[in-house]
Amino acid sequence: MTFIALIVIAVLWYAITRAPFYLPPADAATPAPPDGPARVFGFATLTNPIVRLVVIGRWVPSAPAQLRGWQRGDGRNIAEGADMVLDGVVFDVTPAEMIRLDRYERTGRKYRRDLMVLEDGESAWVYRLIGAQGMDAIED
Repeated sequence: MTFIALIVIAVLWYAITRAPFYLPPADAATPAPPDGPARVFGFATLTNPIVRLVVIGRWVPSAPAQLRGWQRGDGRNIAEGADMVLDGVVFDVTPAEMIRLDRYERTGRKYRRDLMVLEDGESAWVYRLIGAQGMDAIED
């Protein structure tokens, strides 16, 4: 029985880490990825290590992080809140992995990627819903 369980785990691991995972095509409005490694702040689905594994293609460790002055808004977005703190995680990605995240988040069409300062004083990219609470499509 143990041998069968190991086989099942191995097949699942291979399927998650090696099998092609569909990502939507890049949008014309998607900004270029950073030139080097970048930090990303996740507050919703990107807090899940399995989602990061499937989207990015490798196990991506994360650390707890906070974004002061922001809170969870309606559904998948964040909204400014003067005395609020948004809890999430921060993790590092390569430029190629940022492209995969941009495709997953539909950057330029559904979300925009903004560089924001976290509670620790370091900057990280944050995905924000386009069209929510006065946000327009990316033009800057």
